Amino acid sequence: MQKINSTILSSVIVLIGTIILLLCVFVLPRAAQETVLIHPEVAYLRYPILLGMYATALPFFYAIYETVKMIQVIERKSIFSSRIVQGLNHIKYCAFVIIVLYVLGIFSLYYANALPPVIAVMGFGILIVTIMVAAGSAFIKNVLIKNQLKLSN
Repeated sequence: MQKINSTILSSVIVLIGTIILLLCVFVLPRAAQETVLIHPEVAYLRYPILLGMYATALPFFYAIYETVKMIQVIERKSIFSSRIVQGLNHIKYCAFVIIVLYVLGIFSLYYANALPPVIAVMGFGILIVTIMVAAGSAFIKNVLIKNQLKLSN
């Protein structure tokens, strides 16, 4: 039963990663082009914004990879493996990188007077979710470390 659950969980995570990859490849460039056609005054921001979005996608995909690896380790070994703690640490750092990039991007757009409300709301939504991921991974890591210490004593 645990093998089936971990396979389903891994499949869902890979599916989410695939959807985000397809959005990055097909939807983002088209959305940027349409935005330039609608708002030509911000055309100079097209490539910096795309670059920023792709820069945040890299740590996201690495966090997806770490998550799938952690599921495999849990399936084979135990949740109390040091690899799990290491993976949670990597996910936390990926979330921090995404947070920093989004905060810099939002402030840059705000000071360039090119931050539409829809983009601001989406950016803040992504920030909130990423902060929750960072806090959750840090919390779970600390719980695992405490349990490892209790088991070793």
